[in-house]
Formats: sequence, structure tokens, C-alpha cells
Amino acid sequence: MDKIRTIAVLLFNGVNILDVAGPIQAFKTANRFGRDLYSLSFVSTDGTPREACCGLRLETDHICEDDELDDLIVPGGDGVDAAMGDPDIQHLVKNWIAQRKGRRVISVCSGALILANAGVLNGKSATTHWRRSELVVRKFPDVNWAVNEIYRIDGDIYTSAGVTSGIDLALEIIRRDNGPELALSVARELVVYFKRSGGQNQFAEVLEAQFVNDPAIARLMAAFQQNPGTDWSLESMSDVAGLTPRTLSRRCVEKVGFTPAKTLERFRLKLAKIALENGVDVPRSIEISGFSDFQMMQRAFKRHLGTTVGEYRNKFADVH
Repeated sequence: MDKIRTIAVLLFNGVNILDVAGPIQAFKTANRFGRDLYSLSFVSTDGTPREACCGLRLETDHICEDDELDDLIVPGGDGVDAAMGDPDIQHLVKNWIAQRKGRRVISVCSGALILANAGVLNGKSATTHWRRSELVVRKFPDVNWAVNEIYRIDGDIYTSAGVTSGIDLALEIIRRDNGPELALSVARELVVYFKRSGGQNQFAEVLEAQFVNDPAIARLMAAFQQNPGTDWSLESMSDVAGLTPRTLSRRCVEKVGFTPAKTLERFRLKLAKIALENGVDVPRSIEISGFSDFQMMQRAFKRHLGTTVGEYRNKFADVH
């Protein structure tokens, strides 16, 4: 990306603070890994503060009338229904892309309803929070709703599903703007997946394992995520878990379904798959996932997936 991308976040009373904070933190984190890439501002239709649905008072930088702004983020929240009836918000959203080529409208969670109500989603494919799925299909039949998708991109319209999926969409935007390595660095800094597979009703197995009802195993899972490249031995795993090697092996099988070593291998495999799927080259994927060398990663792919690293990358890599 050659120039700084200017992003405005639309605030209204009853906005969900996570819809705002998640994507914005991803863009801010991207700036930390090099030159400034994104300039962020918080706007309202009249420039006055707004109150989030959690009660937090949010100051705005200015009225959203700046023609130099590139992208508009429209979050969701309890105040969406009132925002749909606000003529100033509807006018802003409806005319954002029309005013200048290259602009993007980005909705988070139920913010897609504001876009749909303004007519900008007609004939487009979009997603929103699963809890709103029946309502949007009924109320906005001209939209091609894909409500089980984490996010959906159709031209200059970007929509994401429930709450934290706004981070997923922000990571995808960072990837498209600046490449997969930066997006992956941001994901690791925020301790989230670079690219979640499946729909918004699916839980990733490695993150799910961190919440097993066993503090010792949860500590070990967190350590794997923070330091996948450590030369882990059963003894060092036991030290982190605070258990004897024998007890750790038994409880890991009981709680996770695999031995500690197999659990680590599966976690590294997951990281490698995510990196390869998003266009990261093989040497960097080895480094990211924590495998000691190519042969170790190759054996894991053959053992668990029945394919080679090269075959997997050729089939699934996203080179957009």
C-alpha cells in the first residue's frame, strides 16, 4: 500500500464497544510493525460524543463530512435499530462510495443492517450476526445473505459476522492491503487466528483446548501458543503444567484426546496450515509454526493430512 489509508469509525448511541475496538486495534497494531499505514478517526453525524451500549462515553474527532477519508467502519450494537431510522446516518452510508472511487464501507456485526437499510447491499453478498439472520432475510430480501460466514467481501462492501469477527475482517483487509506476513504478525500480537476456517458457529480446536476444565493443561496450551518454536520436551512441558511427566501425559489424553507431544504437533500443524493458506512461503511458515525444519513439517502433513507441504500449498494457498 503506497499511501496512508484513512479510516473513519462511525459512532452512534448504543454502539457495541467491541465492534469498534477490535478492528481498530488490529489496524493500530499494523502501524506498529513498520511505517504508518492507517490513520484512524472517530466520527458522528454532528460531532458530539456518543455512549456505547456498555455505558462508556465515546468522544468523536469531527463530523463525518471529510471527502478525504477513504473507508467507513459501521459497527453494530443495541443502537442499530435507532441508527437505521436516522436520516443523517442513512445518507452518509448511502453516499459514501458514490462520492469517490476507491472508498470502502466496512460493517461489523449488526452494523450490516444499517448498510442494508440504506440500500447499499442490494444485489450484494453480505453477512451479519447470526442472531439477526432471520430478521435480515425477511426484511432485506434483495441482499444475498451468507449469515454463517465469518466475513464477506463484495466489491467495495465489506461485512463481518458477530462481534469479534470484525477482527477477522480487519486482518483480511490488512492482508489485502499489505501482504500476508504483516497480517500474520498482527494476528500473533493480538493472539487470534490469522484466518478462521468454517462459519461463525464453529470453534477452532486449539483455542477450545485452552479452555479445558483443567488449569494445568490450559497453562500448557497457552505456552504452546506463545512459544510454538520452543524445543519442547516432556520434562519442560511438565514444568509449565506443574505436573509430573506421567500425570501430564495421562491428563492431556483425558482432557484433549492426545499426548502432549501429539497436541503440540497438531498445534504447529494448524499454524502451518493457516500460514500456507494465506500465501506465506514455506520457509517463513516453518518459522511461524515452530517446526524445527522442513522435514519435521513434511512428516506432520503426511501423517495428519495425507499430503505433502507443497501439494497442500498449491491446493489451498490464497494468493490474492
